[in-house]
Parts: sequence; structure tokens; C-alpha cells
Amino acid sequence: MNQSVPRTPFSTPLSGSARETEIRIRNIMSGPKKRPPALFLALMFSVCIFCGNLVSCNVAGPDGESVPDRLSNSLQGDVSLDLEEHEPASVTYEPGEDPLSEGEQKLLETLFRTAERENGYRFQAPTAQLMSYIQKDGWVLGAVFVEDYWENTLILGIMDRETGEMSHVTFQRSVKNGVPSVATFQDSDGEYCLLYTFNGQENGQYDGQAGVVRFNGAFMEWQWPVEGDVRYGNAPPDGPEGAFSEYEAYWDGHLAVMSPGGVDVYTVNPEFAWGRDEPWSMWQLDHDETFYADPSSSVELPMPVYFQSLNWLVEHTNDPGGWQVVSLSLNEETCAPGKRVDCYTLRARSWTGAEELTADLFFPYEQTGSRRSYDSLHHAEVPEAAALSADETDSTAN
Repeated sequence: MNQSVPRTPFSTPLSGSARETEIRIRNIMSGPKKRPPALFLALMFSVCIFCGNLVSCNVAGPDGESVPDRLSNSLQGDVSLDLEEHEPASVTYEPGEDPLSEGEQKLLETLFRTAERENGYRFQAPTAQLMSYIQKDGWVLGAVFVEDYWENTLILGIMDRETGEMSHVTFQRSVKNGVPSVATFQDSDGEYCLLYTFNGQENGQYDGQAGVVRFNGAFMEWQWPVEGDVRYGNAPPDGPEGAFSEYEAYWDGHLAVMSPGGVDVYTVNPEFAWGRDEPWSMWQLDHDETFYADPSSSVELPMPVYFQSLNWLVEHTNDPGGWQVVSLSLNEETCAPGKRVDCYTLRARSWTGAEELTADLFFPYEQTGSRRSYDSLHHAEVPEAAALSADETDSTAN
């Protein structure tokens, strides 16, 4: 039985014409065609302004001004923000082991303020520390480490020692839970260089970058892992084309850990699978890079003592990329000449600085005149106090 739908003041009857039905549906979906009254527009505009003021009050820095979202690996250059008149009151300058001289304090503050101006935003609750510096021809190359709320930042820059002016924009890298290591040295050509590593950890995964910078007065250029100026993009004004891109691409698949005379380099394990394997198993030992003389380096020690010791360290800690060799030296008191076995004492620590380890490693050798040819590592002895794994150390601390 057919019953007609009752009509109400709120119903919209459709005609039997398909064309009229289509037109009516289009008109309904497109909304009203008339502009709202001017009074209504003015009211809504006032509401938007009021709401905007409320939003701008939600996030504020230590001095009460709004703080933009923090950006990682920012290489911004000239900006219009003037921070000299509104310096963040919360910054803390750490002197390190010794009190800073007036010139060192000036270098630290100049690099920190310059980094903020270049970025166009402020650190939220920073603690800044001068890691190291080199002086040449009236210029100073400095390395500053900034610990902040969200992530930590390493800053490299060159300052005129007399005027306090910067020679060019700074190099900055920001890493979650980042921990820096810095070493200064002279290369084989007598040039002053700075080696840095800056690694961090998030969700159990290691990540970071490293480089060797050659300091030539008012200018610095990278010697490793690429050559040129990596502070800019693909078209740097004062460096070879592509240095930035090559630098970033290299560290997408590598991790460097400070070692005697240079760094130990890890690459991504090809068998690693995200979601299946533990994050710490991503890295595997690949090779080392030596930049300056050190008695514990791989080039100073007889083969294969250094690499066998490093492999043992990785296997013992079960933490590839998490530990660095501090020293590796012959322990004559523990050697056994009658058995033709030499002992090398290894001192290592996690690059976070939270754990340390000491072990005696024993290497058999063949004697030919005054020359000794070492075989593979025979065994290792770890003092009981240093034999705790990372998990055991954490549990005892708690």
C-alpha cells in the first residue's frame, strides 16, 4: 500500500523531474549565496583576534616571550630577530674543569648568541659550555655545547679575538640526548684541526655525526668525511658544490665513536630489520680513521691488537657503537714471556660517560729476532668490579 509522506514546514519536497532534483541538490550542497551581514563579519573578526591572543599565551619562554617550535639541524643564515636587547635570562654558562678567562667567556657568549640569532628562535632552558678552541692570526675557532630542554646542540664558529665579530655563520647540529667529544690537533701539514663527534640516543637507537675541520684563520673547511664547507646547502657561497649533501648522505648510514687518534666508524648492519631486531643491533663495526698520533691507536699498536680488542669490547658489551676505547697499552707486569703471551690493558667507557670498563687482553705471539707477530686474542680477564653489564649496572644503581 502506497502512503504519501506527510508534508511539514521542515521538509524539502523534490519534484519528479531529475533535472530539478539535481539543481536543488547542488543548491543545498553549495550553501548560501548571500554574504553575511557586515555586523556579523565584524563580530566574527573580533572573536578570531581574541582567540589568537589566547593561543599566543599558551607557550612562553623563560622571559615571557613566545617560543617557536625547535628545529633540528638548522642552518639558517641572516635573520631579522634581534636578541641582543632581549637575552634569555635562564642561560647558564658552565666553566668546565677550570674557570673561564675573560676571552674564553667572550667566545662562549658570542657563539651562543650568534647561534640564536641565526636560528631565529631561542633555546628554552639552555646550559652552555665551551668545549675547546684554537687560536690563529687573531681569530679563534670555538666549539660550544648547549644542553637544552628538547635536544642538545653543538656549535662551531670563528670569532675575531679583538672585535668579537664572527667571520661567517656558525655550524650547528642538534641531537636528542646528544653527547659531544672534541679533540684539537695539528695534521701532517702543520695545519690546526678540530675533530668532533656528536652522538645521541632516542628509543634505544644511536644516531649522530662527526667531522674534521681544518682551521685556516678566518675560515674553516671540512677534511673528513667530505671536503669543503658543509654549513650550507647545495650551492654554498664559499665552498665546493655538494659538500653539504655528501656530508648528510654519509651520516645517514654511518656512526662514528671517538677513539685514540681518531674515530671508529660503524655502518648499518645489512641484516637489521626495523620492528624485528633490537635498536642497538643496527650498527656493526666497519673501520677506523686515524688523524693524529696516539700510542693507543691502531697504527701505533702491532696488528691485530687494536681491532681484536675492539671486537672483543663490542661482543662483551653487546652494544655496537655504544663504547669507545680510551687507552690500550702493553702491561708488562702481566705479560708471560716464557709462554710468549703479551697482555694489553684496555680501558673503555660508554660515550655517554655513564659506564667504564677495564680488561686485560692476552695475545700469543711468534718471536723472529726482535720482531713479534701477534696471533688472535686468546682470552680476556675482566676484574669482577668491572664485569657488570650495562643492565646489571643500571639495576644496582637503582
